[in-house]
Amino acid sequence: MAQAVAGAIEKKSVLLLEAGTGVGKSLAYLAPMILRAVKENQKVFVATGTKTLQHQLMEKELPFLRKHLPVDFSYSLCLGAENYLCERRLDAIEVASQTKPDVYNRKEVEALLQWKDRARNGLRSELDFHLSPATWFQACRIPELCAGQDCGRGGTCFHQRARRHIQTADVLVGNHHLLFANLRADWEYLPQCSYLVIDEAHALDSVASDCLGIEFSHRALRRVWEGLRGKDGEGCLVGSLHDLSLDQRQSLLNQVMTVEQKFNETIHWFHAGVLNGKPKVQVSQQTAELGLSHFIEPMSDLVSALKMAGRKILSEEKKIECEGYSKRLERTLLEAKEILGMAPSSPWLLWCEEILPRSKSPTEVQGTAAFYATPIEPGEVLQEKLYPYFETTVLVSATLSTGGDFSFSQSRLGVEEGRGDTLSLPSPFDYESNLRVYAPDHLAEPANHDAYIADLIEEIEPLASASHGGVFVLCTSFKILDALYEGFIEVTDAEPWTPSMRTRKRSRDEPLLVLKQGDASREKILEVFKNSSRALLFGAATFWQGVDVPGRALEMVIITRLPFQVPDDPVLEARIARCRARGGNPFNEIQIPHAVMQFRQGLGRLIRGHADRGVVAILDSRVRNKPYGQVFLDSLPVPGAVHGLEEILEFLKSS
Repeated sequence: MAQAVAGAIEKKSVLLLEAGTGVGKSLAYLAPMILRAVKENQKVFVATGTKTLQHQLMEKELPFLRKHLPVDFSYSLCLGAENYLCERRLDAIEVASQTKPDVYNRKEVEALLQWKDRARNGLRSELDFHLSPATWFQACRIPELCAGQDCGRGGTCFHQRARRHIQTADVLVGNHHLLFANLRADWEYLPQCSYLVIDEAHALDSVASDCLGIEFSHRALRRVWEGLRGKDGEGCLVGSLHDLSLDQRQSLLNQVMTVEQKFNETIHWFHAGVLNGKPKVQVSQQTAELGLSHFIEPMSDLVSALKMAGRKILSEEKKIECEGYSKRLERTLLEAKEILGMAPSSPWLLWCEEILPRSKSPTEVQGTAAFYATPIEPGEVLQEKLYPYFETTVLVSATLSTGGDFSFSQSRLGVEEGRGDTLSLPSPFDYESNLRVYAPDHLAEPANHDAYIADLIEEIEPLASASHGGVFVLCTSFKILDALYEGFIEVTDAEPWTPSMRTRKRSRDEPLLVLKQGDASREKILEVFKNSSRALLFGAATFWQGVDVPGRALEMVIITRLPFQVPDDPVLEARIARCRARGGNPFNEIQIPHAVMQFRQGLGRLIRGHADRGVVAILDSRVRNKPYGQVFLDSLPVPGAVHGLEEILEFLKSS
């Protein structure tokens, strides 16, 4: 694998590298990249999909290589702006909190002031006490509100200190989102890097669609409105512009509230008039124009008013804030005008989706929508704007091919034929001895929902009871997840987990502990699962990938349904239409490869070490009864090896 990376460096090409668990992917791509970068006085950027891998690189792989490689090198973690405390903003809210306790949490502000003096890097992840998201946002660095080199606190600024370190480091580690934020900003945030590694690249096209697209929603501008108008005109920028007369401040505040109302009316119109009860719909250019044109003129006037206010006031900090908020609204205007100017043949998709409230909080906007402009084929953007920026790009994952064929990933990731090489390396683990696969052929099809759920519960119960360790039940929707969770609790003596429970090891004689995604943060759910010995976790999308539970803590993965994308997803519909237009077969060229790669990601949660043993249960009989099912079976680590229930139970008994 390292030789393939070295070869890509020599050829200045793009390499798609698939390597199974246990190969040592990180060391294999880092070593040749670092050796060349140091020799040529260049930099390497490693983009990951998860914090777990970032931590592994920073705490394990890079220190190991610095100790053993024959060259000296430095490395740095790159994080987004809002991860850093801003001392200037913290000092401002300290003063404001003394007179506006209903806007600022005085107790939390004082705790943050004390923490600042002992903080190593000023990162939110370093906080050693509970802090509400609202207080952190009031004190963290916001790019539009940052004075940059003009800030008087440059010597102690946590973010500027981190940037200085980044400028001198040989290896930079960040996430996919930071990579695309840098791309959108014309490479403003990071120093020039010659070599790029994108690890966990199986998720790259999805992240690219999100990051390179445009969004109009309440959540997109909520913090702008809150910062400008505050609560009843208090604790906000407009209310603090004391160089303006009271009438001028009130007039500006009224203008802010009018534009906010116009923007919200647009979002409500998309929700009530365009979605009309549907979760997602494509939107025509004409419909988009009707909606977006509603707020463009008043928002443009507000931008001008904020700029004028900034010129009138004496406070440098308030000038920075006026300029920052006007820039943010100006960006929204440019994005709206960009959509209005799109040609009918544009490779961008306009669509809308319903946004459901995440909590019962009265401040949570109920029944709202988001409007998007998304590149239909993000690979085309990567091909045009990402890969040419680097001398060499290596895309790495355990799942980039279908049956050894990389064509789907090459298309999705924009790797031109002739410019990119591919390599697939199997895992060194002994799957034949340590893995068993159960795939019954008699279960009801998912379309028959009630019978399907009943059959699943009947299958899951004996499998979970026989397991000595933990069990993941991977679902493709929260509807299925909730139905299975409730049904399983009802027919077994399993004990549902609650946040008030003390985490402890469970013996074989105790009831199985059952956890459900959504009952706590993913990190908390995983922590409880790993430390409970015998637990069953019902999880959806985020548990299919990027989760590492080695050893006996995870002994079984149950896949409840083949992970096909929802067919009425607007982006998928647009890709299918494009495929058909060129005479292709969307099911074979798009839907099957995507589902197989997601399926393999789910399988990959099991067997994370040489000594691990476990069972994969595929409780979707289409894998046995449909012609395309063989493609999934052939993608198993031991292709086609399916066992009966008795064999599975005997294997678990002998574990």
